[in-house]
Amino acid sequence: MVRRTAFEFFSRFLSETGAEEIWIACSGGLDSMALLKLAQEFVAETHLTLGVIHLNHNLRPDAFADEQFVADYALKSQLPLVLGQVRDLRSKALNCNHSLETLARNYRYAFFQRLLESRSQAVVMTAHNASDQVETIMMNLMRGSGLRGIKGIPKRRGRIGRPLLEVTRTRLAEYVHENRILFREDPSNLSSEFKRNRIRHELMPVIRKLGGSGVEERIAGAGLRLAADLRIIDHRIEDLWHEVEYINGRIMVSRRLLQEVEADLRPHFLGRMIRRAGAVKQVSARVLCELSELVGDSCKHQLSHYDLGSGLVFKTFSDLVVIGQENLVSELTALLPEYQIVLPDYGFCRLPYALGDFKLRQMEVCEVADFFKFGICGNQAEARYTEIVDADKLEFPLVLRNRRPGDRFQPLGLNGKSCKLKKFFNARSFSPCERSSKPLLCNAGGEIIWVVGERLDHRFRVTRQSCNLVELNFLPHPPVPAAF
Repeated sequence: MVRRTAFEFFSRFLSETGAEEIWIACSGGLDSMALLKLAQEFVAETHLTLGVIHLNHNLRPDAFADEQFVADYALKSQLPLVLGQVRDLRSKALNCNHSLETLARNYRYAFFQRLLESRSQAVVMTAHNASDQVETIMMNLMRGSGLRGIKGIPKRRGRIGRPLLEVTRTRLAEYVHENRILFREDPSNLSSEFKRNRIRHELMPVIRKLGGSGVEERIAGAGLRLAADLRIIDHRIEDLWHEVEYINGRIMVSRRLLQEVEADLRPHFLGRMIRRAGAVKQVSARVLCELSELVGDSCKHQLSHYDLGSGLVFKTFSDLVVIGQENLVSELTALLPEYQIVLPDYGFCRLPYALGDFKLRQMEVCEVADFFKFGICGNQAEARYTEIVDADKLEFPLVLRNRRPGDRFQPLGLNGKSCKLKKFFNARSFSPCERSSKPLLCNAGGEIIWVVGERLDHRFRVTRQSCNLVELNFLPHPPVPAAF
């Protein structure tokens, strides 16, 4: 059963990745030595390359002996070997927000990733098994994790695979005994310093007793089925992810979009935003539900700010949800509220918040003649804040306003192709403050005529058929203060 399960995974994973090298992450313990032996059997009749990778965390007095054991086995078996070491891991853990166990894991996977980056045809296999899976699920259940936590360890992540997630530690021990495989005992597995060890030695015997034969396989299998369900949710989120913006270290999305998302999907969407923003610790399902309620239609709370730890904050505005480092999110207090000025006819108006003055002037017949004589086009006006448009395309009353969710226009130069205003702003790396203050001149029917100072709309351009022209002029005032 052990051999068949591992071989099926090897074949499938290699086929999916197109890899020709298998590297076994080997600590020298029972699980990883079993995996290494299985991999040797698998590649025996193939052209595949098999290698061994070992990272010494230097956390135990006998860590060097483990390294030497792995190196000796690799050399005796004529297997390529990559060794690495981490120094002062305990002191590093004291100076950051990670537990020792988490920090060791981060260093380990960074080490694996460096190997994969240097070898494009390689995959790395780790020896996580069904017993590890059950322990992980139990730990995350006690933390109050949602689906992402209680699904446990994924079978694969990129080019890192885990062939033994359906095999218990007991079955691996039987395989090791039958094949007389030597391995190193890790005394830290008996230490009560780590919560996982307490679950392994105190909780798991009770679960086996109450659940009977095969309970570990059943729980581990449930985790794998939950992972499949979560992939469906992730695909649904991916369909909406293009609406999310990442600008200047902040990840943000329209609050209206989140309110329109199904209530059950919203916590998953927010969870991905938090992870993409750089969260160090996994956020509990309870917190994600609270944040979901905070942005939802039914929210009655006054709270609009949530500390996510590690310097990250979650903040809601009237039309925006933002996650980022606190100092960066605080800058968004400069966002202007929605404004709208109606222009019933040609003339002059002053925008709110000291943004500037706007003037619409109908051009004289001689000016129109000069305009065509010198061949000036609308997008080549003399100044950034002056444009010439076809007067016959205008329908009063015109409106001067700032952006609204879903705004689109047809930027001059794209031959009438429509573009989201958000995408246009993204290409120019406009800050949220700049986006909220940028004036938009709009027709009576709602079409954007001019993104002031940036681009005219294709539909209002001057052509050789144009008879009446209008000059649009904006005089910006000095920058407004950082708070309103």
